[in-house]
Amino acid sequence: MTRTEERLRDAFGAAAAGIPDGSLVPLTVPSRRRHRPWFAPAAVAAGLAAVVVGGAAVGGVVPHTTRSGPAAPAGAPRHVVAIRDGRAVVEDAAGGGLTQVAALPGRYDAVAATGDRRTFFLAGKAGGDSYAFYRLALGADGKPSAPQRLPGGTVRLDSGFGKPENLAASPDGSRLAVVGTAAGRSEAVVIDVRTGGHRTWSTPGAGTVTSATWAPDNRVLGFLQSPGDASEHAVLRLLDTGRPGSDLLSSRVVRPAEVTGTRVDGLINVFVLNPDGRTATAQIQGPKHGRNDDASFVLATLSTGTWQPTGRAVRLPGDSFFVKADGSGAHFLQLVDGRPGRVDGDAFTWLSGAADYDDVAW
Repeated sequence: MTRTEERLRDAFGAAAAGIPDGSLVPLTVPSRRRHRPWFAPAAVAAGLAAVVVGGAAVGGVVPHTTRSGPAAPAGAPRHVVAIRDGRAVVEDAAGGGLTQVAALPGRYDAVAATGDRRTFFLAGKAGGDSYAFYRLALGADGKPSAPQRLPGGTVRLDSGFGKPENLAASPDGSRLAVVGTAAGRSEAVVIDVRTGGHRTWSTPGAGTVTSATWAPDNRVLGFLQSPGDASEHAVLRLLDTGRPGSDLLSSRVVRPAEVTGTRVDGLINVFVLNPDGRTATAQIQGPKHGRNDDASFVLATLSTGTWQPTGRAVRLPGDSFFVKADGSGAHFLQLVDGRPGRVDGDAFTWLSGAADYDDVAW
């Protein structure tokens, strides 16, 4: 059992014991069938996000190792907005670490960024399972505007909606998406930022959807769907939100959430569609090994033409289900056991030694 799976097991046990509202958001875990003896049934929870360690090679290139502490490369985002123990803070990442620039009033559960590196959205509980959404802008110095609540009221989000992996802003900042499970139905909710209007796609059953990500056209929404039937396999789907209808399964399946027959074999736990429109970046969990059933993880590039791994893979330092790209698609944020890191080019770098981060975006 991996450390992520152990954390999920413990979280579910605690929730069942009746932890008070707000201290632990209920989680929904999609099941994954074992295809081959070494595959783990990956637990992709609708309230967790992250990305992790790997040891396989892509295209004959051996994954590079972790480095630590260098200054951010040229062209990399300077500022991040992070959720730390329910508080939103702006931090400067230019020096290779994180230095706080400002703290924002209120309490929040998730953050998402647009493609301009200046506009961010926050999700915060508005009572019970309802969430409200807020927009803020950063100046060139990182100083934030006051968060402005979006119109349209609140959205009821069960089973971990609004958590890091499942809140995504379209590149142009016109729409938000949240995915997860509500009232026994798998759902994707798209919110028009200007009007506050909501549109929902859903399907009944115990399956779950995670890993919300927008295509660069601001119209197609990607996500990972795990059916409730353990005999079926998780898949990556693309939903054209401009078409009529409300059936979540009208979305197109692009590939199983599993890579086989390549130099990077394993389960896809989370992915993002890159701004170039030709690639996606996925965190792939490799085979289990060792006495503790540990698994290795890589951050790998997939071609959206073939949906096969291409280019390089980067070894990551721990298990998690989180990846967020910047507006250029060249820089990626990670959260590993609550500690933030980044991938630039061919290596991973820790951004902080603190491990109280719930979400982060740039």
